[in-house]
Amino acid sequence: MVTTFEFDEDGFLTERRALLEAGIRKASEKLFLRAEQINRDCHKLLFSVSPHNEEGREVLVTVTFIRALEQYQAAVLLLQGGLVAPAKVEIRATLEAVFTARAIAAHEEALKAFITADLIQRRKLIRKAQQHEHTNLAELRGKATDALVERLDAEIEETDAKSLTTERLAQLAGITTVYAMLSMATHSAVRELECYLLLNAEDKIQSLEYAPSLEEVPWLLLTAANCILLGGDAIAKAFSVPFEAKADHLKFIEAGFASLGPGSPGPRLA
Repeated sequence: MVTTFEFDEDGFLTERRALLEAGIRKASEKLFLRAEQINRDCHKLLFSVSPHNEEGREVLVTVTFIRALEQYQAAVLLLQGGLVAPAKVEIRATLEAVFTARAIAAHEEALKAFITADLIQRRKLIRKAQQHEHTNLAELRGKATDALVERLDAEIEETDAKSLTTERLAQLAGITTVYAMLSMATHSAVRELECYLLLNAEDKIQSLEYAPSLEEVPWLLLTAANCILLGGDAIAKAFSVPFEAKADHLKFIEAGFASLGPGSPGPRLA
């Protein structure tokens, strides 16, 4: 795809960004339309259920799916604007929320682990506030009394709380492959950063390539759509409701990936 990026003196895209977005959308029109339809169907699913106050599992699955939907929508909008790198970050965040929703929906242990892991995070934050003099942590330092720390430590010991890693959530959710690939893009690995350099045949730097490559847009749209549908599964499981729209969307996504071919752009591995 050949697209012209123009930046103003402050480094932002000029007013011609509307033309840029129109060109990106036109090149992947069917994919953007499907992404929007998936968003509508996921919201229909979400608003078809009502979590009960006393059911922690239902509440957590619902709110984490809402978070996933917000990040999914952000990814689609960023891709339409040609902002590929931040879109990858949003897709990874979508995946993490989906992992949480699916894990809690499927495993009682995940529900307890997710809740008690917050105790560990709070204790770590207090420790950092006590060890550093940054002004952003001043309020927390003032509230981190000895009594609060003792109470947290007691709760951690009583509940046998442990840190809950994203990798562990992915295992419980049953989806790890795409996360591993996108994780590299998010953490700015060396190969991902090469996209900002224009290299010659001898791999010598010729110039900076500030404008992003848009070849990944179709792959990322399909990946994001696949991910949010997996999040919809969590709602369907937690509330025992059907997610009838999923099958047709997955069929479209599978065909989309197949049409891109084995050499299609995607997150670089090693």
